[in-house]
Amino acid sequence: MSKKMHTSYSPFKVFLHKFIKQRFAFVAFIIVAFIVLVGVFGSWIAPFDPYRPVTLQYEEKGIDSENLTSKRIQLTGMLSDGSTITGAELMNVKVESEDRRIASIRRMKDGVTITANTSGATKAFIESEGVRSLVGVNVSNDTEAKEPSIVRIEADQPNDIMQSGDRYTVELKAIMTDGTSFNGLDELDAFLLDGQEDKEGENKGTGFVSAGSSEESDGGVEFLSLDEELATVSQEGLVTLKGQGDALIQVVAGSVSTVVHLPVAVQEITPKLVSIVPETTEVSLVDIYKHQPPSFTHFFGTDHQNRDIFSRVVMGTRETLIIGFVSVAIGAVIGTAFGLIAGYYGGRIDSLITRFTDILLAFPGILLAIAVIAFLGAGLTNIIFAVAVFTIPIFIRIVRGSTLALKEMTYVEAAQSIGVKDSVIIMRHIFPGTLSVVIVYLTMRIGVAILIGAALSFLGLGGDITAPEWGSMLSAAKDNSGNVFHPTFFPGLAIVITVLSFNILGDGLRDALDPKLKE
Repeated sequence: MSKKMHTSYSPFKVFLHKFIKQRFAFVAFIIVAFIVLVGVFGSWIAPFDPYRPVTLQYEEKGIDSENLTSKRIQLTGMLSDGSTITGAELMNVKVESEDRRIASIRRMKDGVTITANTSGATKAFIESEGVRSLVGVNVSNDTEAKEPSIVRIEADQPNDIMQSGDRYTVELKAIMTDGTSFNGLDELDAFLLDGQEDKEGENKGTGFVSAGSSEESDGGVEFLSLDEELATVSQEGLVTLKGQGDALIQVVAGSVSTVVHLPVAVQEITPKLVSIVPETTEVSLVDIYKHQPPSFTHFFGTDHQNRDIFSRVVMGTRETLIIGFVSVAIGAVIGTAFGLIAGYYGGRIDSLITRFTDILLAFPGILLAIAVIAFLGAGLTNIIFAVAVFTIPIFIRIVRGSTLALKEMTYVEAAQSIGVKDSVIIMRHIFPGTLSVVIVYLTMRIGVAILIGAALSFLGLGGDITAPEWGSMLSAAKDNSGNVFHPTFFPGLAIVITVLSFNILGDGLRDALDPKLKE
């Protein structure tokens, strides 16, 4: 004789099945759980102390800050016969930075070292024996797109000994900061003249003249004979040779220059330096003293006081969740108690509590919270009370409505008829029926509470402005938001993700707990 197996009904299993089917709500639950874990274990997760500048922590973390702020560049000298010499063999090398406030440059044995001083873009010049090259320097968060600049020019060198009376046309090639190049005097002149017009427009009325330029220059390529007795040159690059010796023609294009070596009636060619070639045309450095961009060292960058934003966001999770959970918990407990009393007893008690609720709901939430802060003073504890105050009337209203419907149920009337105490009826028969509504709205209200708490901190009502709290971080970063994005982007993104996750989770719980919603 077979026995038919009966599966016991489990409300929790039904709820869980309905909840898991809602993919967005389930994903939101995972995100919320992750955020809570970050809040709990934040002090172990944060790689840096969120209250101190990272430069004070580099040594203890084993980070060599010099590698971030400085770049050593080796130099190579190109000679007129096509051979090369090392940077150590270059004679009388002079180095200069266009803007020393942004970056400085100094001569080393076989090259140069460029060191960042503050954020921005500039140029570093290297000069020897009439030859000048430059290196583009970009420090930290200077995200504005820069037009490519000429880092050096090269000229074709004659391979043979020339004679007095010969003519030679100089052919040029320009190398740009982005690695591209173009040939010919016409293209080079056009590029320089366009750049000169743009610069004059930017600097009109300021009296500023950039390094390597002169007020008399027309902005194009200039040819200059270093010895008029040996050679003359036109501004079209046509050289006329005379006399005997090593004729040198200097070619200047903006801030850089090269030399054309023309040996005239000599017994033996002695190579001359014609170009300085840095190993890179452009370097990117980090201003480690503030607003470092996101990197492997600082995932979210650093703020205006050079504190690690990732560590501050992680540590701020705890304070943000405390504001959300504690304030809503206080509001839910007080609001549920008053809602049960108002809905169950009715009459004057209901009227008094309802009028009180209407008065609180007449004020926008943020204005009511500001009024409470103005009365109690700034601080995290007072923010929690302020958020709780505008949360209370919401719970009073929804619990009162549920209580009015539940107290008309037959099982409540039966309990009243046999003399069960009102407190027992409220706690044992009515309160459990309102619990699902309270849980759903509590979850959804946490997101709103976090948003209001962040808004109060943003307005400077959160007490300690140096605390790693998301709203305070946004407030501190707002003055620099036009220049750098990361100090405001990442705390703002944390607020958006947290609030959105709690709201979606609340919607999912409401649908899963609704008995009218079928699978």
